[in-house]
Amino acid sequence: MMTTIKKSALLLGTVCLLCTFLVGCSDDPDDEFYYTFKGEMMSTYLQSRPQYSLFSSIVTRAGLMHLLSAYGAYTCFVPDNDAVNRYLAERGLGSIDNLSDADCDTIARTHLMDVMYTTYDMPDGVLTTPNMNNRYLEVTRKLDNDSNAVVFLNDDAHIYFELQDDSVENGIVQPVDKVLQSSNRMLPDIIGQNPNISLFSDALRLTGLRDSLFRYKDESYSQPLNTNGQPEWHDYNTGGDANNPIREAARAPEERLYGYTAFVVPNTVLSSKYGITDIEGLYQKACEIYDPMYGGQNEDWHQLSHATDRKNPLNRLISYHLLNRNVHGYNLLTVLEDIGIDTQKMNPTEWFGTLMPHTLMKVEKLTVRKYQGAGVLTDRYINRRVDDHYSIEGVHIQPTIGDGYRGEALNGCYFYVDDIIRYDNTVINDVMNCRMRMDLSAVFPELMTNNIRMNYKGNGLFSDDSRYSHEELLGTCYFFPNGYLDGVKVGNNGYFVYRRPRYTYWSYSGDEFVCNGDFDLSFRIPPVPTEGDYQIRLGYAAMSIRGIAQVYFDGEPQGIPLDMRRDLRDESLLGNAYWGSHDDEYNRTMTDDEKLEERKDLKNKGFYRGANGAFRKGSPADAGQYFAEIYATLRIVLCTVHIKPGEDHYLRFRCVSEGLGNNEIMLDYLELVPKSVYGVTDEGIQEDDL
Repeated sequence: MMTTIKKSALLLGTVCLLCTFLVGCSDDPDDEFYYTFKGEMMSTYLQSRPQYSLFSSIVTRAGLMHLLSAYGAYTCFVPDNDAVNRYLAERGLGSIDNLSDADCDTIARTHLMDVMYTTYDMPDGVLTTPNMNNRYLEVTRKLDNDSNAVVFLNDDAHIYFELQDDSVENGIVQPVDKVLQSSNRMLPDIIGQNPNISLFSDALRLTGLRDSLFRYKDESYSQPLNTNGQPEWHDYNTGGDANNPIREAARAPEERLYGYTAFVVPNTVLSSKYGITDIEGLYQKACEIYDPMYGGQNEDWHQLSHATDRKNPLNRLISYHLLNRNVHGYNLLTVLEDIGIDTQKMNPTEWFGTLMPHTLMKVEKLTVRKYQGAGVLTDRYINRRVDDHYSIEGVHIQPTIGDGYRGEALNGCYFYVDDIIRYDNTVINDVMNCRMRMDLSAVFPELMTNNIRMNYKGNGLFSDDSRYSHEELLGTCYFFPNGYLDGVKVGNNGYFVYRRPRYTYWSYSGDEFVCNGDFDLSFRIPPVPTEGDYQIRLGYAAMSIRGIAQVYFDGEPQGIPLDMRRDLRDESLLGNAYWGSHDDEYNRTMTDDEKLEERKDLKNKGFYRGANGAFRKGSPADAGQYFAEIYATLRIVLCTVHIKPGEDHYLRFRCVSEGLGNNEIMLDYLELVPKSVYGVTDEGIQEDDL
C-alpha cells in the first residue's frame, strides 16, 4: 500500500511481496528490501527541536515517547508550538500544564499512526488506517497561502509543504500547522450543527430516526481471553494445498461498535431542484415518490403527523438515506484501492442495506470510460446504471463537504448528495434488475464499522513462528464469536474467520471468509428488490485443502453437498475439456462461440467460471490474472429459489467432511441473480462473464 517517493526509499517491511497465494513464505524480508536510515529515532526528532517542545511534552505525559524510541513504522503529524498555543487559547487554557493526563493521551494518539504515510500515499477521503485514537483522519488536497498544493487533514489543518515527508529511523514526520481534533459528538449532533442541511436534520427529528443514530458501543460484548488474560487466538490451516498449508491465526475483535452513514441532501439542492423549503414540501415529495408503490393515502400512518411510523412516506424517504454502518470515508465507500477489480472492465460496486427495512442501495465508483455517461470518472454514485441498455445516472455523492463543516462523528459520517435518493420503480425494476454481486465482507455492517474490512497493510503471509506478531505490520485476521455479526450463527464449535485482504489472494476484493472446525454456519442474505426466481451463487476458490458442506436455504437442503476440493479440471465439471494448457488462454485464444458453449455446459451443471472482471496479482510487477482464467476460482449455484421482498432468508453451511483432515470451506462473494439475467435462452444471448 505504501509507495516509494521523495527522500525515503520506504520499502518498509511490506514483506514477501513476491510470494504467491499458493506458496507460503517467511515474513522476514531479505536485507535488500530494507532501506536503513542513518538518522535519529522519532523520539529524538521531537525532543531535539525546540519548535516541537510542547507537543513533545504532551507525548511524554501520555506515556508514548518510549514507543517512538523503538523500531517500528510510525507517522507523526506534529504540531509546532504556535499551533499548540493556539489550541490552548481556544480552550481557554494558559499552558499545557492545564491539560489533564487524559487530554494529553487523546492529543498524542490523535497525531500518531502505526503505519508510515508519505503525502503521496494520502488519498482524498480518509487515511485508510485509523490513528492511535482509533479515529480516521480526513484528507483533502488544497492550496496553502503560498499556492503550494498541500494535504489538509480534517479540513482545516495542513501539512507544511517545505517540511513534509521528513524521514526518521522508525517512521515519517509530517509537521502540521494546527492541532488535529476529532469530534466526540454523535452523528445526529454534527448533522444538526450544520445549517446548510437543516431540512434533513429536521426530518431526522420528526421521523424519530434521529434517536436511532446515537448508539456507539455494545457494552455487553467482551473480547474472548485466554487463561493468561490475553486475547484468545484461533490457529488454523488454510490456502495452499493439503500437503503445504498456510498456517495462520485469528483473534476476536477487541470491541463491538455501532455505526451509521447518512447521505444528506443540502437545503440548496432541495430548493433549486424541487422548490422545497420546509418539512411540508419534503413530505409532499416523499408522497409523490412512494404513494405509487405503497398507497395508504387514507391511512393514519400516511399523515405527516405520524411521521414516526415506518410506513410513512417521509419516514421511508429519510430512512433510505441512512446506512447501518460507518464507512468512515469517501474512499471507503467502495473497495479500498480497487483491490481485485479490473476498473477498465467493470465499476467497483457495493450493495448496502439501508435503514428502510428490506432495501438495498447500490454504490458504484465510476471507472469504465465506455459507460461514463454524464458522470465524473473515479467519483461515486448511488443507484446508477449506465450500460448498453440503460442510461440512469443516479445520485452523485460529493467527494467533500467543502463548506467548513466536518462530516465525521464518533459513531458515523455523512456525505452530501446532489439529489434525493429514491427507492422507486425505476430503481427496483431497472437499476437492480441485474446480477447483484456482493463481497461477503460488505454484507456484514460490523466489519466496516469496526475497521475490520480492508485492514490491509501488506502482502506477506504468516509464517509458523510469527503469525501472531506480524498482525501490526500486515493486518489482522479475525474470528467472530456468536452474536458479534447480526444475523449470523456459528454452531458445533466452528470458527468463522475473516482473512485480511492481499492482492495475492484468489479472492474478490482481496479478502475472504473461511469457516473451519466442525462448523454449522448460517447467515441472513441481503434482501431482493422484487418477487421472483433467483439464483443464489457463491464465488470461491477450490483447493485440495478444502472440505465439504451441505447447503440449506431457509432450513431446506439444496442438492448434493458442496465439495470445495473440485475445480474446473474435475471430471464432473470440464475435465479434459478445460481449455488450454495455460489458464490465460480463456481470454487470449478462446473465441466467443467457444466461450458460449462452455458457459452453457457449466450452467447446466450449476457452475460458472470466476468473474472475468476480477483478478489477482502475484507480485507488484505482475500484470494480474483474471478469475475467469484460473481453474480454481469458480462460482456455484447454491440454489434457485422463489423469493419475495420484505422477508428474511438464510443460507446455512453444515460440515459433512469428516475424516478429510481439514473441514475448511471458503466464502468469498455472493451473487443474487434474477431470472431475467440467468434465464436468457435466446440463441447467442447469454449473461456476460464479468
